[in-house]
Amino acid sequence: MISRPLFTRKAMAAAIVLGLATFTAAATAGAATITFSYTLPSTSSVLSGTFDGTLLSDGNAFDVTSVSSLFVNGVAVTLPSSVLSPDGLLDGISPAEVSLNGSYMNLYVSDSLDAFAFDVGNQISSLSFGGNAMAGATTNYGGTGNYEPYNQANWSASLVQQPVPEPSSLALLGTGILGIAGVARRRFFRS
Repeated sequence: MISRPLFTRKAMAAAIVLGLATFTAAATAGAATITFSYTLPSTSSVLSGTFDGTLLSDGNAFDVTSVSSLFVNGVAVTLPSSVLSPDGLLDGISPAEVSLNGSYMNLYVSDSLDAFAFDVGNQISSLSFGGNAMAGATTNYGGTGNYEPYNQANWSASLVQQPVPEPSSLALLGTGILGIAGVARRRFFRS
């Protein structure tokens, strides 16, 4: 009867790499959510909700991929089906983006009938509005259906905190994996 080791060298290497990767696991840029609120100046309607996307490394810019909730004056409205970048229509690469502090906005959100948009500091605001910051919404989204001057003081947004794995639990898991790899390595070299 031929005795085979429990672990091969490749399996041991994989266990060690997994253990070390567990030790170095850290929160990185990834899926995130922000809540937002904007008061449309002409109607005083409050457009609020939740954007899903990615918070960028500067901690202010947020690439928007979808809208997961939307309210006008606290009443839920139809969720938009598309999230676009007005500049992306021009250059083909700019993402739909907002900033937490409201200083840069490049967002056009719509369903089949309704839309809202923010053009602040982007190419569209320079080309179409003479450099003026603009925002607008259709009537079902609380607006007049026209663009109007954007007021940064009417914008608020905050990051929804995502749960982060507890570091001590990750360290315990990594220690266990490294221990198993060590035992397997010892058995492998004894045979």
